[in-house]
This record gives sequence, C-alpha cells and structure tokens, in this order.
Amino acid sequence: MSRAIHTGNEDLDARLDSVAKKFCGKHNPATLRQLLATALQAAGSSIEEHDLEMMNRTLAEMLAADKMFLPFRNVRKITCFGSARIKENEPAYSQAKKFAQLAARQGYMIITGGGPGIMQACNEGATEHLSFGLNITLPYEQHANHVVDGSDKMMNFYYFYTRKLNFLKQTDALVAFPGGFGTMDEIYECITLMQTGKSTLFPVVLLDPPGETFWGRWVHFIRKELLEAGLISPEDMSLLYVSKSSEDALAYIERFYRVFHSYYFHGEEITIRLMQPLDEKNLAWIRESFADLMPQGDLVQQEQGAEDPEPLLANLPRLHFTLKRGNYARLKELIDAINDD
Repeated sequence: MSRAIHTGNEDLDARLDSVAKKFCGKHNPATLRQLLATALQAAGSSIEEHDLEMMNRTLAEMLAADKMFLPFRNVRKITCFGSARIKENEPAYSQAKKFAQLAARQGYMIITGGGPGIMQACNEGATEHLSFGLNITLPYEQHANHVVDGSDKMMNFYYFYTRKLNFLKQTDALVAFPGGFGTMDEIYECITLMQTGKSTLFPVVLLDPPGETFWGRWVHFIRKELLEAGLISPEDMSLLYVSKSSEDALAYIERFYRVFHSYYFHGEEITIRLMQPLDEKNLAWIRESFADLMPQGDLVQQEQGAEDPEPLLANLPRLHFTLKRGNYARLKELIDAINDD
C-alpha cells in the first residue's frame, strides 16, 4: 500500500519528525509520522470536504473502539449475529440467550450489534458484565437494547464498515443465528476475509434453532450452487460449521482452541502458537498430510519464541514454517488437525 511519507515541504517534514518522536509514546515514530503526513496531504488536496470528514470520523471510530476493547484484550470473545426482528417468544431467541449463558459460564465475552432481537437475547444471556454492544446509528429501527444501553462496553458507530471491522477484529469466534440481509452480509464478508487471508482464522458456527433448517438450507445452496460449479474449493467448506444445539456450538469453539492458540506472520513464514507441544509422531503426520502448505518442507517445533510480537505469549510452544500463501481454508484444516491431535 502506498502511504504518505513526505508532505513535499522540507520544513514541515522536519517538524513532523520532531512531533512524531515527541508524542509517539510506545509506538514507532515512523507510524505516527505517516499518519500526520497522510492527514496533511488529504487536507491540502482537492478532495471533497465530505471525503475528508469521512476519513476523520473513520479514524475516530477506530480509536474509540480500540480503547473500549483494550482492557479486555486477553479475554476470549464470541461475536453473535442474527436478526433484530426476532421476538422473545421465538425459538431462535431462547436458543441465542442459552448459548450466550453457556459461553459466559466458560469465561467468554459476547459481542453483538447491541440492538433488539437476537442481539438482545445474547446480551441477556451473557449479562451486561460480559457483553459488548456495537450499535449502528440509523434513523429508524435500531436502538440499543436494555442490557448494553448506557454500558461502558457499548458504542454507537456511524459507519457500517468500521462496525463490521470491529466485529471481526476483536473476536475469537463467530456464531450466527437466523437473520436477514444484514446477517447474510456479515457472514459472507467474514468467510470472504478468512478465505483470502485478510482476517485471522477462527470458528464460524451457524446455529439452527430446534426443528428448523435455516442454515442447513443455506449451506445446501452453497454446496449446490457454488461448490459444485467450481466457484469455491472443497476445503472452503471447512470455514463453516452448522450446529443444532447451543452445547454443540460451544463445544466446537472450545475444540478449536484445545491445542491451537493463535498465529502470526513474518513475511512468508508463519508461527502457530500451541497450548501444548505435539509429539514427533503427530509432527511427522502433519508434514506429510499438509506438504502442500509447506513447499520448503521446513516445519519445526519450537519451545518458545524470543521475538514474539506478543511478549506475554513468548513462552508458548509453537510450530514454524514457510507457508504457501493463497489457500487459507487449507490452513484452517491444518489447525483442525492440530486440535484433533
């Protein structure tokens, strides 16, 4: 990506260097300098005033959301999607509330859109203490539900895209209940970002209410119209999991983090953090079964990572290898295999 490095004014660039070094805090001064240079280039350009205001509001929303989530960054979270129109007497509402209750008992925090329907059900199940609400400012329909209204873990977003960014950026799993265009949009975007490597891989559960086949029929459409037509790959289906009970949905999420912890990239190399080391038999099986992801055949297991970007996680055991980029659904299958041990 092309980022502004210089403003074109030598005196101004020198001043930006000084300001960046003085106010960067713990951050890289070069990053702050680029932020300032970009803002000044935008202000001095011929773009419309509306475009400049959109940049300003976007950055402000991203900062506010990061500050809200920061105290809870080390707590696992589950984002829950679903219709705002589902009523309290409907099976999907009861199931959403039950799922959130079970997840909260296991220490998860719940992120919702903060509105009525499924969102309210999940926030009720988790209670205000373990709930986030990422509400959207609309001239109609959407108002914060009674659980998160007034909470310090509730935020109103002006833009859908910054709101959706935080649904995925802050979560460790996603559970979708029946919903309309908004829910469909959120699920499609989530799996697209994971398929293309633009989002970290995490469990995506499609939870059907008892006796219903909302997601079962949707996945049938995906298989019939996309997979059979060659528009997606067979391994892409591993990005989705259809469940029919709250207990099974939570068990699937828990299983994803049984051995696997997280991963990060350094150039073309990937490091997969583990909760416990793998034995040599399993390592040999992984090398053979996932050789397509390891063109250099350089998979090694390490006891710790001295240069881990998250120092608090540096003592975790890890797998390290050069990843063949492009097939991230296949990487999801590798993570599943690690958890299956």
